[in-house]
Parts: sequence; C-alpha cells; structure tokens
Amino acid sequence: MSMQQGQYDQGANHPKKRTRLIIDIVPELRRRIKIAAAENGLSLQEYVGRILEQAVPPERSSSKRQYGHLDRIAVDRLLQTREAIMHAHPGQVFEDSSELLYQAREERSKELEQQ
Repeated sequence: MSMQQGQYDQGANHPKKRTRLIIDIVPELRRRIKIAAAENGLSLQEYVGRILEQAVPPERSSSKRQYGHLDRIAVDRLLQTREAIMHAHPGQVFEDSSELLYQAREERSKELEQQ
C-alpha cells in the first residue's frame, strides 16, 4: 500500500488536503467496482470514497474511543452500507471474505512450495 499527499477538490465538507491511498486488488474486483460506479454515474474515486465514508465511522477524540463497542449509530451505518451494496448488486450472493483470504493464502503457499 502506498500513500501520497494531494489536493481534495470535492466540496466544502472535505479538507483541502488529502492522502492518496493505493491498494492492490484482483482485476475482477476492480472490474466490478468500475461497473457499479458507472451504473451509479460516479467516477471510480467517487464511488469508492462514498463506500468508505459510509463504512468508516468518523474519528472520535481519543478520550472518548470505545473499542469493541457497537452502538446504534454504527449499526445504522452498517445497515445503510449493506442496503447500498445490495442495491448496487441485485441478486448477487457475497461469499465470506475470510474464507476467500484463507483459500488465497493456501494457494499462494502451494505455489511458493513448487518453485
């Protein structure tokens, strides 16, 4: 993952400075994100940014942080995010990501052993 400084240009609710986040994803996931963004009339950056804004709670002051606590606001945000995803991908069944990660690690380990 790589991070770079940049300028934010999307409205008054966002700070002028931003940090660029670069992640590696499989081509199939990128294709699905690109299609979903287009279906919603958004750029890839806007689409992913909106999903992250919904999924990541706002930062609280360090004295008020409660780890492991799930309040009503967090549950409501989770339900809203779930609805947005389900709306963007009607009829699609999502697999357990932890199982997919485990399988990918196993496959990679086998590939490395064969080299």
